[in-house]
Amino acid sequence: MSGAGQPCRSLPMEGPGILLALSTRTNNMETNMRLRDFRIGWRVLARQPLHTAAMLLGLAVGLAAAFLLLGFVHYSFSYDSAVPDNRNVYVYKHKLKLLAEPQWIEQMPLPAADVMVKSGLPLTLCNVVPHKKTVKVDGKPREIEFSEVSATFPAMFGVRAVEGDLPATLARPDGLALTPRGARELFGTTAVLGRTLDVDGRMLRVSALLPEPQPNTTLPYVALVGEGTVLWKPGERERERHNWMALAGKLYARASGVTPQALAAPMQLEANRVVAAMVGEEAMRKVGGTMVDVAVTPLADAYFDTDVAVFHGGPRASKARVLALAGLALLILALAATNYVNLATLRVLARGREIAVRKTLGASAGRLATQFLAESAAMALAATGLGLLLAWLLLPMFSELIDRPLAAFLSPASLLAALAIGLATGLACGIWPARMALRVLPARALAGRANSEPAGSAWLRRALTVFQFAAAISLCALALAIGWQARFAAQANPGFAVDEFMLLHLRQEASADTRQAFREALERVPGIAGATAIDLPFGYPMVRNSTAFRGPSGVEQRFEMSLVSPNFFAVTGIVPVAGSGFDGTRPAAAQQDDIILNGAAARALGFASEAAAVGQVVTMGSKALRVAGIAPPLRHKGSRYPVTAMVYTVEQANANLVMLRTRLDVGTLEKTLAPLMARYFPGPSVWVQPARAVYENGSADDWRIARLLTLGTAVTTGIAAFGIYVLAAGSVQRRGREIALRKLHGAGGRAIGLLVGTEFALLLLAAAALALPPAGFAIAHYLAGFAEVTAYAWWALPAALLIGALTALGATLRHALVAMRVTPVAALRQGE
Repeated sequence: MSGAGQPCRSLPMEGPGILLALSTRTNNMETNMRLRDFRIGWRVLARQPLHTAAMLLGLAVGLAAAFLLLGFVHYSFSYDSAVPDNRNVYVYKHKLKLLAEPQWIEQMPLPAADVMVKSGLPLTLCNVVPHKKTVKVDGKPREIEFSEVSATFPAMFGVRAVEGDLPATLARPDGLALTPRGARELFGTTAVLGRTLDVDGRMLRVSALLPEPQPNTTLPYVALVGEGTVLWKPGERERERHNWMALAGKLYARASGVTPQALAAPMQLEANRVVAAMVGEEAMRKVGGTMVDVAVTPLADAYFDTDVAVFHGGPRASKARVLALAGLALLILALAATNYVNLATLRVLARGREIAVRKTLGASAGRLATQFLAESAAMALAATGLGLLLAWLLLPMFSELIDRPLAAFLSPASLLAALAIGLATGLACGIWPARMALRVLPARALAGRANSEPAGSAWLRRALTVFQFAAAISLCALALAIGWQARFAAQANPGFAVDEFMLLHLRQEASADTRQAFREALERVPGIAGATAIDLPFGYPMVRNSTAFRGPSGVEQRFEMSLVSPNFFAVTGIVPVAGSGFDGTRPAAAQQDDIILNGAAARALGFASEAAAVGQVVTMGSKALRVAGIAPPLRHKGSRYPVTAMVYTVEQANANLVMLRTRLDVGTLEKTLAPLMARYFPGPSVWVQPARAVYENGSADDWRIARLLTLGTAVTTGIAAFGIYVLAAGSVQRRGREIALRKLHGAGGRAIGLLVGTEFALLLLAAAALALPPAGFAIAHYLAGFAEVTAYAWWALPAALLIGALTALGATLRHALVAMRVTPVAALRQGE
C-alpha cells in the first residue's frame, strides 16, 4: 500500500496536459461555466468510454421516452388550438332525462340557434350540421360527409381558403369547399376548382380549396357547404328549424365576457317550455321541474369532455389519463436521472486523487463545482441529441400505438424545449456529484483512501435504487392489470356466440320491403346460416331510446328498448328464460303488440317472478302490449356497464344493421355479397365488420394505455436493473475486506452469496412495500369503472413482484458469484 508521505507515486494520470493546465491557471479562473469547462468535461468523459456510454445510453433512453410521452401530452392539450380565442368559443350539449340512462349529447336541434339569437346576449353563433351523402363523380358513386356551416364559420374558426373565396362559396346554394384530403377522395387530385358533383340530381360546384384542419381537432371536416345548400330538399330545412325532436348537429357560440351559465340559461328555459308542452306539467313536476339539462363546454376543453356520450368528429380522452402519462414521462426521466447520479457518484469516488490534487493546487470550491456541473451538462446535451434521434426513429410506431398523428412532434419549438429539458436535467444531476467532490478531503485521498464512500452517499444511492424498483414494480402491476382487464372486456360474452357473427352496416336508405327482401336473400347465400336485424350492435355504449312502461300493479318504469327482427332469438340461439321469443316465421306486423322483457324489467314492473310476467299485459302510454317471454340478461354495452332493464320489440325492417351468422371471413364475405348488394343497394360497398370487433374497439383505449405502461415498465425496469447492477458492483468492492475476513474464518461460497444477496433482498422488500400499496389503489380505481372484472386483475400485484425479484436476481447474480469466488489475499490487497 502507498505511504502517506508519497502520494505522488500513486497519482493516476487523468489525461495529458490536464493537471498542468490546472496548476498554472487555477488561481485566475472564475466560477462561471465556460466553453473550456465543457471541453475538459468531454476529455474526462472520453477516457472511460464504457462507463460514459452506460451513462449516456441510460439517460438518452429515459429522455427519448419522456420526449415521446410529453409530445403526446402537448398534442392532447393543443386540441383546437388553431381556433382563435378558443377559450371563448363554446359548444352546446344537452342531457335528456327521459332516457332510462341519461347521458350528455353534444348535438342540438336547429331551433336552438334561434333561441340564442333572441336571447339578447352579445354572441356569435355557428351551426355545423353533418350530411352523409352518396355522390356521383364522373358517373361513379362516392360516399362523403358534407359539413353544413353558418356564414360565421370562417371568422369564428379562423379558416381561409387557399384558392377561391370561402364566404362567397358558403353563400351559394351549389357552393362547395374542399380540403386537399376531400379533393383527393372525390377526384383523385387537388386541382378541383370548377369540378362538379351530382347529389341525387342536384349539382354542387367546387369553388374553394381549404387548408387541412389541424389533426388534433374536435371538428374535422373534408367538405363545407352553406346553410342554403342544395343538399336540403325544398322546404326541408325550414321544417327542421321548428323541429325540436331532431338533433341536427353542433351549435357553437363565441361570447367574450359571458359566463357559461349565462350562455346555457336561455336554452334551458326554452327546453323546459318545449318539453312541458309535450309531456305536461305533471310529468315535469315528477322529475323536479326539468327533463332536459343544457350546458356549454369551452372549445379548449372539448377534447377532455368525456361525459359526452354522443358527439360528432374525433376521439375524446380523459384529462386524468393524459396527466397520468405526463407523470409517467417525468417518472421515467427521474429514474434515468437517478441512474446517472449513481454512476456519477461512483466516478467521483474513483477521481478522488484528481480532486485532491486540484484542491491542493488552489482550485476554489466554486471552480470545482462548475467543472462537475459542466461535465454533467455536456453529458446531458449529448444524451438529449441521442434521445431526440431515438424519439424520431420510434415516432411512427408510437403514433400508431396511441392512434394519434404526431408527425409535427419534432418542430423547432419542441426541439428547443427538449434541449432545455435535457440541460436542466443535466444540471440537476450534477449537483450531488459536485457536492461529493467538494467534500473530498485532500489528505485522506492522497493517503490512498479515496474510494471510501461517506455513509450518507451510500444510503442515498440505496434509496435511489429502491425508488427505481418501486416505480418499476408499480408500473408493471398496473400494466398487467389493465392489459388483463382490457383483454377480458374485448372477449366479453354478451349472452350468445358473438364470434360466429358478422355485422353488415347498410349505408343507403331503402324501403322496408327492399330491406326485408334483402334479408331473405341473405339467408339463401351459401355460408350464411342466418340473418337478423338489430338497431345497435352489441358492445356499443350508445344512448338508446327509452319509454315508460306500466305493469298490472300500476308500477311505472322507464326502460331502454332494443329493436330486433322476429327471427333474432332463433338466429342468435338465445333461449328465453320463460315464455318464448318472437316468431321468425310470422310477419313483424303481426307481432307489433308483443314485447319481451328481461328479468330486471319484469321485476321492476312488480311481477312476482319472471314466469309470472309471461302472458301479462303491459301498457306503453295508451298502447297495450303482451309479454311474450323473458330474455336472459344480455350484455348490450360491454363489461363497463351493468345489465339493466331492457324491453325487446319487433322492428319493421328499417334497421341499418344486419347480423349475419357465418364462418366466412370479412374479405370472403364482401366478395360473396357483392352481387347481392349491387342488386338491392347500388352504390358504395357496405361496411362489413366482425361482431367481436365492436367489443375490441371499446377496449382500444385501455389496450393503448396498457401498451404505453408496458413500454414505460420496460424502460423503468431496465433502468432499475442497471441501477442495482451498479450498486451490487460497488457493494462487493466496498465489502471486499469483510468478505475476505469471513472466508478466513471459514465462511463458504454459499454463506458469502447469502451475505451479498440478503442486502439486495432487503432493498427489494423495501421497494415492494413502497410500490404495492399505490399500485393496488390505482388498480382498484381503474377496475371501479367496470361492472364486470376479470379475476386475474389482482394477480398483477404478485406477478409484478415476481418480475421485480427475477430482475433483481439477474442484475446482482454476477457480482454475487464474483464475491463467492474472490480469494482472501486479493480482497485484502484492496484499499478501503
